[in-house]
Amino acid sequence: MPPNAGKLRCEGKRGRRKKLIEWVEWADDYQPTCEGCKEIYGARNPPEQPPCSTCRTELYPENEDAAQVYMATRGQVITRGMEGVIVDISIPAIESAMRIFNVKDKVDCLQKVRRTFYAMLKEGNE
Repeated sequence: MPPNAGKLRCEGKRGRRKKLIEWVEWADDYQPTCEGCKEIYGARNPPEQPPCSTCRTELYPENEDAAQVYMATRGQVITRGMEGVIVDISIPAIESAMRIFNVKDKVDCLQKVRRTFYAMLKEGNE
């Protein structure tokens, strides 16, 4: 079961930003195992339904563009020094992805992608 199962979802504008970050975490950690999880639960005797409702994080429609752009560009980073310390995400890469995916509100999308990137970077450094 995912570590955040059963947590109350945040509401309001701040909660919607958090929801995007939660979705990215889910997409990285759990989405690749969805089919396997369904098979495991289905093979039980008697068959059971997998706990998708407590595992899956739904993406708000207003975050779909940012999620798509983030997933496409998150490896396009700016590094510093000989150690290759990651300091930022590439704005030109984000702009290119927004053009390719025909994002309408580019400023909003850019802000969401950068917030998500910094949250994931911070999580990786902890």
